[in-house]
Amino acid sequence: MPQFDAIVIGCGAVGSAAVLHLARAGQRVLGIDRFQPPHIFGSTHGETRITRAAIGEGVDYTPLAQRSHLLWRDLERETGAHLFEQCGCLFIPARDGGEVHGVSSAQFFANIETAARLHGVDGEAISSERLRRDYPAFATAPGDRAFLDREGGYLMVEDCVRTELAAAARHGATLLTGRRVTSFRRAGGEHTVTMDDGATATATTLIVTTGPWITELIAPLRRRVRVTRQVLYWFEILSSPERLGPGNPVFIWDVTGRERAASDIYGFPWLGSPANGVKIANEVLTGETDPDAVAREVTAEEIEATYETYVRPFMPDLGPTCLRSAVCLYTNAPGGRFIIDRDPGDANVIYASPCSGHGFKHSPAVGEALAAMALGETPRVDLSGFTLDRLAADPA
Repeated sequence: MPQFDAIVIGCGAVGSAAVLHLARAGQRVLGIDRFQPPHIFGSTHGETRITRAAIGEGVDYTPLAQRSHLLWRDLERETGAHLFEQCGCLFIPARDGGEVHGVSSAQFFANIETAARLHGVDGEAISSERLRRDYPAFATAPGDRAFLDREGGYLMVEDCVRTELAAAARHGATLLTGRRVTSFRRAGGEHTVTMDDGATATATTLIVTTGPWITELIAPLRRRVRVTRQVLYWFEILSSPERLGPGNPVFIWDVTGRERAASDIYGFPWLGSPANGVKIANEVLTGETDPDAVAREVTAEEIEATYETYVRPFMPDLGPTCLRSAVCLYTNAPGGRFIIDRDPGDANVIYASPCSGHGFKHSPAVGEALAAMALGETPRVDLSGFTLDRLAADPA
């Protein structure tokens, strides 16, 4: 008899949620992580992540987001933690061209409006005049437009993972950290995982959610995903801190084609005090990187280039001093899609790479769905659009 009903390999955003839902279901579940989650080496750190309900990447993501919002609130009620600040999310599309997470900026905006209409998301289109009047922190131009998703906001990323894992442990989950799974094998109805210290564990079902390290264990993904480096910056506030403080929405602004910009920028209200600065990032995805060898230091040249290209022309209240920075990783699939599937040769090996730079917001619902798959149940949210076959069939 296996030691566990399920083993979850990788306890970041999605893995921690899967462990929690399996533990709540009374399963004997083991979560294994090579680091000490939450940690700074993957995709799940840097204080905050944006969440939205009207999803521009595709209408099929909105049920995941809405379910996730309910699950975040459930976790807050269970634990007393404050994880989700619903301050709204403002999206400003490019005037011409542009792309966000594999979707053209114009289509992204259209998808947002469609998702809001189909799924009853509380939001509205914002005219150019109102955009300039109500959101003076942004140096928008006549003709710019926006959509305000009032169900959006931000999540306290490390607190979310920490709270999920603590809740999972209270529900009986076993957690092993600082251990790297080097291989797994099937024998009969059991799967045995081997760790870097030689220890082993057995379970009926394996769930692999190792983020940028997923190709180490899931061979079919080696030609389908690539890992890129993403830098987060906190810039000083020079003036009008009230324009960028609590009560203001998070934002995604596709500034492609303006000045020298070649991507969107996104950011958050300042947290705690204006002295902490405003968190800003762009999404210029550079060449593929190795998650074990990525450059973790942010250079002065990177800071200056980001400020001059993506901050100064568009957010005049921010200054050139970068108060702090962080490096995280994107695990990108073609078209910016998610990959959630079973191994075609072994239905009891389930894997998920729901990232492509926009996955954290969906992680509770994806984790819940992975738990349902492990239990032989139908997930609450339709995942059929995220299989590897579907990814291969769709144009990249």
